[in-house]
Amino acid sequence: MKFSDKYDVVVIGGGPAGSIAARTTVEKGLKTLLLEKDRDFGVPVRCGEGISLPGMKNFIEPNPKWVDNYLARVRFIAPDGTVLPINLIETGCVLNRKVFDFELARRAAEAGAEVRNRCCATGLEYNANGITVKFEHGDELFSVKSQVVIGADGVESRVGRWAGLDTSLPLADVETCYQVTLYYKSIEIEYCDFYFGNTIAPGGYIWLFPKGKNCANVGIGIAGDRAKDKSPESYLEDFIEKRFPGSSILSSMAGSVPSRHILKKMVTDRVLIAGDAAHQANPLTGGGILSGMWGGRLAAETAVEAFESGDFSAAFLYRYHKKWSKKVGEEHNRHYRLKKAVHRLSDDVFNRTAKIISDMEFEKRTLQKIFQTALAHEPGLIIDIFKSFLY
Repeated sequence: MKFSDKYDVVVIGGGPAGSIAARTTVEKGLKTLLLEKDRDFGVPVRCGEGISLPGMKNFIEPNPKWVDNYLARVRFIAPDGTVLPINLIETGCVLNRKVFDFELARRAAEAGAEVRNRCCATGLEYNANGITVKFEHGDELFSVKSQVVIGADGVESRVGRWAGLDTSLPLADVETCYQVTLYYKSIEIEYCDFYFGNTIAPGGYIWLFPKGKNCANVGIGIAGDRAKDKSPESYLEDFIEKRFPGSSILSSMAGSVPSRHILKKMVTDRVLIAGDAAHQANPLTGGGILSGMWGGRLAAETAVEAFESGDFSAAFLYRYHKKWSKKVGEEHNRHYRLKKAVHRLSDDVFNRTAKIISDMEFEKRTLQKIFQTALAHEPGLIIDIFKSFLY
């Protein structure tokens, strides 16, 4: 395999954030290399695959090739089994990430980016005129020079650490996850379901995203500091045995999701990080596809501005941090504070809340009403939520 000696931009990581970043820079005339460590883009699937349709349309129009199901309603299931159906504010869909991620990478290549799989980055090295990216492909070692590096290499990101950015996470702010795609004879395809309870998913929840008739992604995320005595896989196996007896498991995966406030620094000289690498996943829900694509686009646009000005310093690139904070970051931090408050609620509070909300007219049920009702039982948390919506 051959590579050029020099690129304007090297993007490390071929998920949605990385592919959007590569496509954005190359469309602005920058010579771009996109490196993905795995054999295939979109594999393995470490995601529930749910996304807002209006949000996705900012980047790509939906296509039946990679949309498995459309959703307009969600159900919250309390620990005692009380079911709360509500309408989604925005219509959503369940993706086929294997096809979706491949398509994003294909479009980056179509725009002119050099896209390479099975390339595992091994280090960065600053030099007088830029930055050198080192990586492996098979048994071969390569190094290429670049002016800017965009790290979109996931929650286990090494790019940020190599560049001197603090991307560490306390256990309480890491959701440890396990998910299966299962086949079961009676799955309702019009709802995505969320199950709550400290006995089934401490510091998190269990989700079900229907992918089509009799098929769904069923997964769990629990706070890392609550996974010492029992693994997410064990919690989910117990749940599936009870809720979906006799189901078939078509695939399974384990991983983790950052559940933290935004990083203090997402840039340094010549380096920007985006997506899960920059802890951009929603800390309340764990969803990270859309926020990652925004991160990739904003990082890439800032890289383009750096070329136009000839300034690749951390001070100049910090405008990316400001753009992210304005677009997504303020809401992100509110969700983080809300997450901390919600994780303190007991199962009894969830159960009482569900019973009260279930007596309301369907049209009046909203997420805001659910949280307001829950907090009425826990006055000590009201100040936390109040602050979360103010700051």
